[in-house]
Amino acid sequence: MILTTTDRLPEYKSTMKNDRLLLNLLLAVIVQLMPIFASGSLKFGLNPSNAPPLLYQFDNNGSPIPTGGLIYEVSVAIGDELGEDYSIEPVPRKRIAKQIVDNRVDLICHNSTRWRHAFADGALWSSPLFSHSNVLVSTAPITFESAEQIKGVTIGTVDNYVYADLEDRFKSKDLQRSDSSSVEVSVKKLLNDRVQYIILGELEYIYFKSLHPRLVRSTFDFDKTEIKCSLSRKSSLSEARLNRAIANLHRKNVFQKLLERYSNPATLPKSFSYGLNSNDSPPFVFFDKTGNNLITVRGGLFFDIGREIAKRIHRPVSFELLPRGRLDSRLASGQIEMVCYDNELWAGEYAKHYHWSQPIFSQSDYIVSLRSDKAAAKVRSLDNLKGKRIGTVLNFVYPALTPYFENGSLQREDAGSGAANLEKLFAQRIPFIVLNNLEYKYYESKYSRLQKAPLEIDSVDVKCAVSKNSDLKIEQINAAIQDMQKSGKLHKIFSPPYQH
Repeated sequence: MILTTTDRLPEYKSTMKNDRLLLNLLLAVIVQLMPIFASGSLKFGLNPSNAPPLLYQFDNNGSPIPTGGLIYEVSVAIGDELGEDYSIEPVPRKRIAKQIVDNRVDLICHNSTRWRHAFADGALWSSPLFSHSNVLVSTAPITFESAEQIKGVTIGTVDNYVYADLEDRFKSKDLQRSDSSSVEVSVKKLLNDRVQYIILGELEYIYFKSLHPRLVRSTFDFDKTEIKCSLSRKSSLSEARLNRAIANLHRKNVFQKLLERYSNPATLPKSFSYGLNSNDSPPFVFFDKTGNNLITVRGGLFFDIGREIAKRIHRPVSFELLPRGRLDSRLASGQIEMVCYDNELWAGEYAKHYHWSQPIFSQSDYIVSLRSDKAAAKVRSLDNLKGKRIGTVLNFVYPALTPYFENGSLQREDAGSGAANLEKLFAQRIPFIVLNNLEYKYYESKYSRLQKAPLEIDSVDVKCAVSKNSDLKIEQINAAIQDMQKSGKLHKIFSPPYQH
């Protein structure tokens, strides 16, 4: 999922002051011009107030990103069966009606006509995917023997959720709702004795029971309904084609297998942690920094790769953004389980603590300068750099340049990222910087005054490193990479303009 903008920034044409201003604008607003999710042909919506095991999310400082769960995997299965590009994005329940009617999303595949949506008559409804029921949950034995017997109590619910069998009784005040922003918050209220009962879906109960053994459920269920996809009438996807895909998945027993996996605590998917390097620049990682130093990840090449691998091994992923100098120690200890921008040379002494995947792609570094620098334009070998200063990234390894750094014939000047070095180059604070081939391709398309010396140095195969302290299997990771290569997904991720 590469995040980019369709509005190209102006070509770099002006003075040093304007150069620096333009770069700052790029770094500050480029991600604001980009949607959080890729503009695939189809857009699946998910309600972010759902909780595991229905939906796992990377919180991302208030901008949740779906990464797994039953609803997510059902959407993936349908999208893959349809055989076209798709994206999956969160849609708050209050906005679902407008998003469907206006075709801001094409379909939401965890829905029911019993949930009394305002758009119910204005949307198309697929054939059933599977059945769903709710249960009453408490921390003490439940004496009610049917939903009809529940009376005179306050029940923990989720804001804007419809509980079909109890709605009329909530309206008549026979029962009291105590709304929370999400299922997880509702569970916390129960565990903290703020309510005596809550409502959970049957699969949600199985999941939370595995975490909190003192939870008990009612002997009965209620709100039984068939889960379907609600499809925008304005979507390019027809109801007939959607139903054919669903029928094919039923024939393959896909939905049943998913339900079985998610209803057994022993087979519930387990989230894994994936490291992102905060010293990386676009197109590797896009992120926002707020005034209080909170970072919101917006995507990038290695963000996409992490999500695609997670999808193929059927496990949710949580992203950790850390400086390069902290990634290796965290990965070796198992605090982070996988990084997919690494190789044995970069890892140094830590390499023996990892399992290494097959190569994802090959990378090399360029010596980059400004076209206006006539002396820089004459560089033809590394020896031509002697006596110069060159912009590098803190804690990054440059084997071809290391001898020059060590004997003092070339001065290394570290910055926090390639983008920060680019700013120094434009400000003419340094004559040269090092950018890898993908960074150069990305920035050169935006700044025509960049040039590279006719040298390629430090060519390496970039791989995924998996901590030996993780239960991730390197065979699974390799199979996922091979599938990405075979399907063309990996090629698409690395293809400009990075819209996936």
